[in-house]
Amino acid sequence: MSQDLIVPDSQKAVSAINKIPVISSEAYGHLGKYAGAIVLSVFEQIGGIERFAAWSDSNPSDYYTKIFGKVVQRSTAVEHSGTLTIDDAITRLESQGQMFDAEFEDVTPQYDL
Repeated sequence: MSQDLIVPDSQKAVSAINKIPVISSEAYGHLGKYAGAIVLSVFEQIGGIERFAAWSDSNPSDYYTKIFGKVVQRSTAVEHSGTLTIDDAITRLESQGQMFDAEFEDVTPQYDL
């Protein structure tokens, strides 16, 4: 066997890298949508919602701890567009007929420190 036929591992790696297709930045920008479409397609092909519901019913702990919590989005910020005082709130409730008179008793516990 001649030394000319032996290809060093580093040349094999370069050759393999050269075979990887180049993705344009425009196509790369759509990669996430494409991958999502593939995942949804596979989901439907393996049984879709009916199979997922059956699995979830058989594995409720996994469903709630591994899936549900990851897909339910948390609110990141609370927006408000003004201020509301206690007096304003009472006035609004009175105008809607939702106020009533009542007697209240203070039930705050007294601690002996």
